[in-house]
Amino acid sequence: VIAGTHRIAVPATFGVLTTIAAFAPMLLVGGQAAPFFEAIGMVVILCLLFSLVESKLILPAHLAAAEKVPDNPEQRSPLQRYQDAVAHRLARFIHNVYRPALQLSLRNRYSTVALFIGGLILSAGIIVGGLVRFEFFPSIPSDFIQASVTMNDGTSYEARNEALAQMEQAVLTLNEAFPETPPVDHVMVFTNGDTGGSLLVELVKSEDRQVAPSEIEQRWRERVGPITGAREVRFFSSTMVGGGSAINLQLTGADFTQLESAANRLTAVLGEYEGVYDVSNSYSQGGDEIRLKIKPGAEQLGLDATMLGNQVRRAFYGDEAQRLLRGRDELRVMVRYPEEERESVASLENMRIRTPEGTEVPFSEVAEVEIGEGFSTISRIDRQRTVSVTADIDPLVAQSGTVVRDVIANHVPALLSDFPAVSFGLGGATQEQNELMLRIALFFLVALFLIYTLLAIPLRSYVQPLIVMAVIPFGMIGALIGHIVFDSTVSMMSLFGLVALSGVIVNDSLILVDFVNRGRRKGMALMDAVVDAGTSRFRAILLTTLTTFLGLLPVMFETSMQAQMVIPMTLSLGFGIVFGTVLTLFLIPSLYLILEDLMPGIDEDETVDGDLRMA
Repeated sequence: VIAGTHRIAVPATFGVLTTIAAFAPMLLVGGQAAPFFEAIGMVVILCLLFSLVESKLILPAHLAAAEKVPDNPEQRSPLQRYQDAVAHRLARFIHNVYRPALQLSLRNRYSTVALFIGGLILSAGIIVGGLVRFEFFPSIPSDFIQASVTMNDGTSYEARNEALAQMEQAVLTLNEAFPETPPVDHVMVFTNGDTGGSLLVELVKSEDRQVAPSEIEQRWRERVGPITGAREVRFFSSTMVGGGSAINLQLTGADFTQLESAANRLTAVLGEYEGVYDVSNSYSQGGDEIRLKIKPGAEQLGLDATMLGNQVRRAFYGDEAQRLLRGRDELRVMVRYPEEERESVASLENMRIRTPEGTEVPFSEVAEVEIGEGFSTISRIDRQRTVSVTADIDPLVAQSGTVVRDVIANHVPALLSDFPAVSFGLGGATQEQNELMLRIALFFLVALFLIYTLLAIPLRSYVQPLIVMAVIPFGMIGALIGHIVFDSTVSMMSLFGLVALSGVIVNDSLILVDFVNRGRRKGMALMDAVVDAGTSRFRAILLTTLTTFLGLLPVMFETSMQAQMVIPMTLSLGFGIVFGTVLTLFLIPSLYLILEDLMPGIDEDETVDGDLRMA
């Protein structure tokens, strides 16, 4: 037990440290999803640290106290005989199948590496070509469906309530479409201000429901139909990690006329894409308003726009004269024109304006009235008027990233040329996606540097760590296979699974390279040392892979809403580890020999010198 523990203590310890280095960037990701990733990263790192104690102290103690297997096969228990049979078959497979295959791949090592590189290029082409769906912020199916309606400004309460009742009645009829397993459990209706409202539909739990939320949403949308007087109607059947709409494009500028026209054109452009729905923009047209414009002659009387506006406000809205207490209530006494004089624009034109000297002049002599269209809301970013054009997508038909790239490449240049006062940018989930991808790329580079540093210490080489780390990009092949098998969308969670995989997948490769170095230090020929390391580590690598994959397998088949968040990460990690076994058993030995072809003896000298220094 002591000899075995010492034999793998150093590479196994540094293997755990490389996994910790891969999960560490999750603690610094930031953004809206930061708490989720911080929880995962912290739990995994703590488990790995305690696993060092368990594997170096507790496990050896258990092995030392284990019952010795009898030398006589007839004295062994049925379980021990079964274990012997499995071990014998596995040893025969290693000697008769794996060893010849490894020797063949080593003799054709350049072809072996080229084969893996070809698979990597094919995997990248599948993603870029859209054969596998990619959506950075995953849409997680929820047990709730939300819908909102915004009526045009000036719409009465009755019309708003009728629209909400129309939507409520439509969702209540969904249970009739599924009489055996009614999907709708509860419906709640909310009002929002004067013209808005929303509905929250609680569905039967996913474990007891046979229809997907997206299908329920689609049927609800069809049953609602058009709503008279509605400016915007939206449905949400899933919770997106990034928050907000899947596509969010922003237009800014000081000229609101150009801004409105550009927003309407961009809205029409997005509506032409298949799979893009609920396209809208934040331009909010208000009702008619009266605008006062002071005449040049009024300035000679000492009047300005502020004085004019204050007097008009007091006349029509009122000016507080005093406050009275009625029990526990406080009443305000307002002085203003009688109600009948506040209902006509003619009253404004007939009112008299008081000058600073105390004289009164007719309104028409100092100001003029202009009736125009107002705005119910005005949004600004960095003091610039902004209109957001948003849309949602059907992930089975379209990808938000592909749509945004196509819009930027083929439509935005012409848009900016026709409306020179308008600027284009990204917002909401689209902007956060770009920022988060940059942070992931940066943290991934940091993790790679940490992994390289940790690998260089036990290998005592600056070159051999590159061999071990060469398996990291090839892990994407296995992750992609997992997403294809489970028909899952590649998302941000999948990318974090790949980052975590980069630390896990190097463990077996590190120990394998360490075994090759030990064989060479014992005087074995290069080819014999590589083949012997592969065959001696085959069982340990296989068992590590199977136990990890089988441990993750139940999560992959979990149907609860809570599990949908981590399934893409599990697919990347689980299938990446399975494919990583092939990488470790064939690619790493081939790369080791190729390194010796290019730089013969460089690492052997470093390793021998290091052992002499340690001695």
